[in-house]
Amino acid sequence: MQAIEFETCLDNGLIHLPLSYQDWQQGKTVKVIILGADEIPNKIPQDINCYAGTISLTQDPLEFQKMIRDEWA
Repeated sequence: MQAIEFETCLDNGLIHLPLSYQDWQQGKTVKVIILGADEIPNKIPQDINCYAGTISLTQDPLEFQKMIRDEWA
């Protein structure tokens, strides 16, 4: 079974498919599952500066990166 995912608005009970999917599975039976948008959207915040200084590092990031890279050599 193949699956596609997209977001759209319901319009008087109709679901509008994006143009790129309108011929997908043409003439075949498909299963439709509708998920409501009552969950918190998983989007990147516009201002990521609100997270500045929230991580306490125990090691220098560049030293850690070098150690990890040397591990594969």
